[in-house]
Amino acid sequence: MRISTAGMNNQMISQAMRVQSAYAEALTQQASGSKSESLSGLDGQAGATIGLKADIAASEHLATQAEAATSKLEIAYSTVDTITDLVEKIRVAISAALDGNVSDAATVQTTASGYLDDVVSLLNTKYADTYIFSGTTGQTEPVDISDAAYDPSSGADTDYYQGSSTLAAVMVDSGNAKSYGVTADEDAFEQVLRALSTLKTMTTSPADTATMQSAFDLLSTATTGLGEIQENLSDQTTAFESIIDNQTEFQLYANEALESLTDIDVAEASALVSQQEVLLQASFATLSSLKSISVLDYL
Repeated sequence: MRISTAGMNNQMISQAMRVQSAYAEALTQQASGSKSESLSGLDGQAGATIGLKADIAASEHLATQAEAATSKLEIAYSTVDTITDLVEKIRVAISAALDGNVSDAATVQTTASGYLDDVVSLLNTKYADTYIFSGTTGQTEPVDISDAAYDPSSGADTDYYQGSSTLAAVMVDSGNAKSYGVTADEDAFEQVLRALSTLKTMTTSPADTATMQSAFDLLSTATTGLGEIQENLSDQTTAFESIIDNQTEFQLYANEALESLTDIDVAEASALVSQQEVLLQASFATLSSLKSISVLDYL
């Protein structure tokens, strides 16, 4: 009876090729730390992997937007704080003039003129090429007291405001936008600008005590309003910091879940490489043995 080794030889070659392919894949996993270089090799977890990556990307975008909003809010708060300091200083100067030192009226006028320029500049503060107090029209300088329509002597007037009536916003999730910031047409800002404008143009000889008293009262009202604005800005900052914290925590857990789907344990990868290497060596040894077998030995 004749015995042929051709079939066995082909079978062993096929097996050796499969083992060699598995060994190469194990080496790739060990080197990259990933289970597969493509989604198709994730054993049915491709959909979950794609979903997690999309969720992480969306979370990172939201956190970045929240961080930018927080930076703007902090600058706005600091700016309002500076305006409040200027208001307090001019109130002290007015009080001194009204308490008998009416000769200080000229000083009050000069100081008010300088502070008016300062407040306008502060309300036109920019951050990252965006005007902080301009609402959604962040590229437009919000305050222009030279606007022809602006007349502070006529009473409350916000015609100096060139920005938007809509606050900037961050999309927290689909269909849910969180507004933030404050615009330069707020009552407290208008009152400060109006009071300083009237002090700038008042007569000083004789001292215009009525205008100084009216400005003092207006600035006192503005001080309360400025405090409320700062409180609101502080609350908004806290809310965005909470968003950042929540998104950071989500990203931590989501990345861990993603790693469990895509990454391979180093020890597991090393063990798999060793296992496939032993199998590959055994396959080659078997093939070598088959090559030495002659059909004539069994005739």
